[in-house]
Amino acid sequence: MIAIPSWLEPFSGEFQEAILPVLEKPGRRVACFDADGTLWSEDLGEAFLRWLVAGALLPTIDCSKDVYAEYEARVDRDQCAGYSWAVECMSGIPEEKVNGWSRQLAAAWPNYRPSMFRMMRGLSEAGVEVWWVSATNQWSVRAAAGHKGFNPERVLGIRGPVSGGVLTGQVERPVTCRGGKVDAIREIIGKMPDLACGDSRGDLEMMEVSDQPLVVARRDKGENEFLRGAAENGWPVHWF
Repeated sequence: MIAIPSWLEPFSGEFQEAILPVLEKPGRRVACFDADGTLWSEDLGEAFLRWLVAGALLPTIDCSKDVYAEYEARVDRDQCAGYSWAVECMSGIPEEKVNGWSRQLAAAWPNYRPSMFRMMRGLSEAGVEVWWVSATNQWSVRAAAGHKGFNPERVLGIRGPVSGGVLTGQVERPVTCRGGKVDAIREIIGKMPDLACGDSRGDLEMMEVSDQPLVVARRDKGENEFLRGAAENGWPVHWF
């Protein structure tokens, strides 16, 4: 077994023991990370939606109504459909503006977890392909990846076609939520993960197909159904 690299030192012993064997694996190795709640606390996509609503920047939506409450109600009814609706709401916005606003939010976002980014850089330097697989809109997560020095092309998020430089409000499949994350990994990455790291039920299917699932959790949130299931499965957990 190789020595524990410095970028793994902040993590729990069970995390370290789970990751070290991947560094010694021959051939192509893939690590997939959720974004919201995993690479940072809080939800970047929801913050972006709230900002768009507050600025009345949604051309096809009446922002005088409680759009965010509607979003939350949709997520409660169907998580993946609710996340998709957040992208549908962006219909009519020029993609250039979405990218610019996303870069501004990424630069101002106060919730990054530096140790997670050190881990991903360490994996990359060891030859592991690091991918971000998120249920947030792809533009905002790619902006965060670029801001942190990662390849935005290795970010999979909820996205839609652009026509004449403008978002159409449609959502392309697979939708990167729940089982759709697995579909996107299969279709775009072409290999199931050696490591998959997430924090919630939206990551469950991705983690189940991974050789080594990893869980991150917040101490101030306590346990939940997802964490209890992770414990039953013996998945390593790192607490922030």
